Amino acid sequence: PKGGGAMKQYGNKYPSVTTILEVLRKIGLENWFKVNNPKFIEEESEKGKLIGTQIHEIIQASIEKEKFELETEYREEVKNAFESFKLFKKENPDVKLQKSEMKLLSEKYKYNGTLDCLAKIGNELLIYDWKTGTAKDKEKPAIYDEHIYQISAYVNLYNEVENANVTRANIVVFAKDKICYNSLIIAEDVLKNSFEQVFLSCLKIYNYQKGG
Repeated sequence: PKGGGAMKQYGNKYPSVTTILEVLRKIGLENWFKVNNPKFIEEESEKGKLIGTQIHEIIQASIEKEKFELETEYREEVKNAFESFKLFKKENPDVKLQKSEMKLLSEKYKYNGTLDCLAKIGNELLIYDWKTGTAKDKEKPAIYDEHIYQISAYVNLYNEVENANVTRANIVVFAKDKICYNSLIIAEDVLKNSFEQVFLSCLKIYNYQKGG
């Protein structure tokens, strides 16, 4: 069933942030489906998911200072993404990366989420969300509106569970086709509006479709 993997991952019946946001139309993705055959779409989708998972695991190991080996059939893409992560760290020495891959549950709104990273800039705590993408002929990979909706749900989740007051977040997209990245700080008002107007609306639609 839709969202079944997420439920198994978190050990409860609640949907994940990413599952909830699947109710949104993705026009760019729909157009991509129109011009490619099903076999290519399935292969590229699985490849993208695997690379994304692998780079998250490597970044987590790096943050937590654990040893890791770059064993993957997509070595070039994963290596580019990790080198892009290292470039981000080099160019942002004031960002102190702390905990990573935190699984949390919102009892108030009944959803799950995994925070990629907590970080500090001075005394301010921010939530960071890592993405992978392609830059192609552009200077850096794109950041999409859905990334903002997603991180708004993570900020709300962390503040609820930890009784915290995180007011800013950062989306960082690492290119897997060359060494570069894109970064966007999301302000408090944008996070609040994205969560209340978009994410909670998606959650209502999801629950309605599930008969909840």
